[in-house]
Amino acid sequence: MKNFLSRSIIVIVLVLFTSFPGKAQFGKLNNLLSASTSDAELILQEYVRPFTTALGANLNSGWYNTAKTHDLLGFHVTFTTSVAFIPDAAKTYDLGDLGLNATYDNNIARTAAGERISGPTLSYKQNLPVIGDVPVTSFKLPAGTGLGFIPSPMISAGVGLIKGIEIDGRYMPTIKYGTDKENSVDLWGIGIKHDLKQWIPVVSRIPVFQLAIQYGFTNLKWHTKFNPITPASLGSYVIDQTTGIDWNKQSMDFQTRAHTASLLVGANLPVVCFYGGVGFSMAKTNLVTNGWYPIPTVIDQAGQGVVVVTNQSAVENPIDIKIKAKDGSITKPRLNVGVRFKLAIITIHFDYTYADYSVATAGLGIAFR
Repeated sequence: MKNFLSRSIIVIVLVLFTSFPGKAQFGKLNNLLSASTSDAELILQEYVRPFTTALGANLNSGWYNTAKTHDLLGFHVTFTTSVAFIPDAAKTYDLGDLGLNATYDNNIARTAAGERISGPTLSYKQNLPVIGDVPVTSFKLPAGTGLGFIPSPMISAGVGLIKGIEIDGRYMPTIKYGTDKENSVDLWGIGIKHDLKQWIPVVSRIPVFQLAIQYGFTNLKWHTKFNPITPASLGSYVIDQTTGIDWNKQSMDFQTRAHTASLLVGANLPVVCFYGGVGFSMAKTNLVTNGWYPIPTVIDQAGQGVVVVTNQSAVENPIDIKIKAKDGSITKPRLNVGVRFKLAIITIHFDYTYADYSVATAGLGIAFR
């Protein structure tokens, strides 16, 4: 029974945590690197921004389901799933705002949260003396998922210490997925909650009222293997002049670090608990591409422009960027309200967080003292 429960939880986590990036065609984003690394950086930021912003909102949720801290050595273990909702404004972006080096047949492109239809076609040319403009490459921007939300499940636990201090943690073992287990995701976090009620003489005598402060930090790493793009895959007109380059190690790494702090209030009744919090949410995401990528260039051969890929035009580990919210900030206010039901040691809770990306959270767990 224990093994069945553990495997069931892993399956649920795997399905929820990998459904969005799979549909978002993250494994094909290296197509953007077949022409211009500077353009690829700009487009990648716009494409993945709703995903990383929603993920950060999820990671800063689910840290508490009551404003009361555990008594000494009291504890809880909870399985939660948070779902961040992506606003419509984050489902598209305007290529005209990016200052790309390419020409395109349509200004409006889809982000990872946009419709499941291919984006505009980008075309690149290179100008040579006498010959003039020579077409280098063209490709369609990736489609979105058609999903306006992102789920993030996780397991959390907490234990009570002295003086109304509670230490909380969350953890997800490394999960590998894909045909050859080439993709992976892992998560851990640590938080603290402290009872403020005990330090305020009048408030400390109110029987059901609770007042606390809370802080949580979560670290998530996500590794995605690309479907390799090679000189041959760029088209039959591209001549491969490279030697000794392994194109098969192309991949992308996300790392999101999320911080949140809140002032919590609540009312604990025998069976039901009402709680809420007001505070801030901050998330930083770093995106790195790994491996070698073929960049076509044009050379003059006997008065004709010929498209080639050489060792000099290929690039290694080309992108290392930090992704912020659309307005350039990383810190946002958040307001949270929720309800928890407790039957013996079994707890069920639901809450909603209002922020730039609102989040709904549900959880099932056990709690003692």
